[in-house]
Amino acid sequence: MPTAQHHHRSIPRFRLVALTIGLMLSAAGCFTGQRPELEPIPVIDDAAAQVVMERLDRAGSVTFTATYDIIPSTTGETTQATVRQLDDRTRITIGNVDFIIDRESSRTCRLDDQICVDSIDDARISDLNVTHRFWSDGIAARLSIDAARRVGFSEGHLETIAGRPAACADVPVLGGTVVYCALDAGVLARYFNADVSIELTSFTNDVDVTALDGDPDIDPDSDTGDA
Repeated sequence: MPTAQHHHRSIPRFRLVALTIGLMLSAAGCFTGQRPELEPIPVIDDAAAQVVMERLDRAGSVTFTATYDIIPSTTGETTQATVRQLDDRTRITIGNVDFIIDRESSRTCRLDDQICVDSIDDARISDLNVTHRFWSDGIAARLSIDAARRVGFSEGHLETIAGRPAACADVPVLGGTVVYCALDAGVLARYFNADVSIELTSFTNDVDVTALDGDPDIDPDSDTGDA
């Protein structure tokens, strides 16, 4: 995890106007019914963190394909993830697990045995310490909490990540510093914390429409197992 020197300075404090997205931090869960909705991004009282939050707020409306490396600290092993989004259709592939969200429906599939459930089942990636929304409001929820409990003002800086400009905030919390970066175009670009590291490896504003539907060989009714 990179370290940064923090220069404390007087920054106007802004009033917190929205509740923290607490439930999205659960590493395991199962959501049934309609397509999950993005939660409102709160305004927070730290200038550098708010810059990153505003970029994450764009994630739900961006057309893009992005790839990531996810490294949980428990194993140190890299899991590759791909996120594709076009209008109200999203496909998030994290290792062996597909999350396919299309208009009013959603399903979770395992790619190895082609078993699906008609719901979002984050329990299938709980060992990675992320949810399927890691690239957007899932990390925004963590940023909101860390900005509220920080022990000093965050250090803001600009980076180029996967060839794209990004804004970053190094948020000082008890026990260390958490790094958040988001592309100017929206979506997460980098996240370094004690439990997991996430790094954007590629980003384009194009989407292969045929890739949004998941594996055509997978039967969405093949399993009705516990979610």
